[in-house]
Amino acid sequence: MVLTIRDKELVEEDVITRFKKFLWDFRDKKTGVFKYRERINQMALMNQRSLIIDFNDLTLYDRELAHLVEEAPDRMIESASKAIRELIAKEYPEYVESVEKFYPRFRNPSRILKIRELTSEYIGKLVAVEGIVTRLTKVEARLVKALYRHSDPECGAEFYYPESGEMGERIEKPPYCPVCGKTGKFELVLDRSQFIDWQKIVVQEKPEEIPPGQIPRSIEVILTSDLVDSARPGDRITVIGILRVMPTSSAQRGTGRSVFSFYIDANYIDVQQKVLEEVEITREDEEKIRELSRDPWIREKIIASIAPSIYGHWNIKEAIALLLFGGVPKILPDGTRIRGDIHVLLVGDPGTAKSQLLQYTARIAPRGIYTSGKGSTAAGLTASVLRDKTTGEYYLEAGAMVIAD
Repeated sequence: MVLTIRDKELVEEDVITRFKKFLWDFRDKKTGVFKYRERINQMALMNQRSLIIDFNDLTLYDRELAHLVEEAPDRMIESASKAIRELIAKEYPEYVESVEKFYPRFRNPSRILKIRELTSEYIGKLVAVEGIVTRLTKVEARLVKALYRHSDPECGAEFYYPESGEMGERIEKPPYCPVCGKTGKFELVLDRSQFIDWQKIVVQEKPEEIPPGQIPRSIEVILTSDLVDSARPGDRITVIGILRVMPTSSAQRGTGRSVFSFYIDANYIDVQQKVLEEVEITREDEEKIRELSRDPWIREKIIASIAPSIYGHWNIKEAIALLLFGGVPKILPDGTRIRGDIHVLLVGDPGTAKSQLLQYTARIAPRGIYTSGKGSTAAGLTASVLRDKTTGEYYLEAGAMVIAD
């Protein structure tokens, strides 16, 4: 098979061979270990289907191949998937037969774009954007290969469609029976068709990247297979995937303007900042914390570490430290409940470092969101009711206070 990419013809077998050489021969300069050879061997042992590939490694080994992955990701990812399958099949042929598809996942891209920098010139290319997850749908099943039964009593054959590749966004019916060659009625056998997990998230610009006076922009991201549930609302993530377009509601009905919306078909999700519940305290961390707790000057040291570049404001810094640590909910004998969360209101003249103290607090809080008059999220401070363009269902989109809570 010949692949034509920007007027350059490439034989698919040659591309697969180049991916195989990279995955098998690449050696980490620091450790001297065959990095991906070991990972491929572990995939069968740990029942994994995805292989994470560092884009820097691929660029270092084969710069042209790395460039082709960015320019024609659909074809290159498919070739890389076949290369992974062939390498695993050498040692674990039985495991390969049980897996429908392997997924090469690329991380550490050469360039990260802002969401508002995504334009039509990037359609069909591999892109990377950073942002905050503001919405997450439930996991659903997406049909990738349908099993059809020919209803003709003289035939009754069962076959998968499409024969190669995956089903598109809409269910496609076969034009004819591949066994008898006749047209007619085809029955979809759902319980024997092939599905993958499917989920949609909405990623919004980081607050610090929003230009003054602008409303934050967002983009939908589609997660499939083992990427589902890899991020939650409030997480700061880097999304690497293929920029695609989908028709608006008017274009789907065949009326109105031919306007399409952007979305990213995710290849890899890198969670930069997880929520508080996912922070793991190691034994060494616990010993260090206990050692600090025995320090008679620990209170003063904590206060002094709050925005150390700002002179003075000792009482304000103490209040912020108490805010960050939080309190313990109490229930009085009469049943009255006193909450453990602490709120701080700073009031002062201009130029007294109120915003600087707030920004510092937002940076070190696990789910801190800095918001100002220029807007925090499209949902505002609390939440807003929106309608899904694809399913038509209504949903709540979290605002800054919900995400930061």
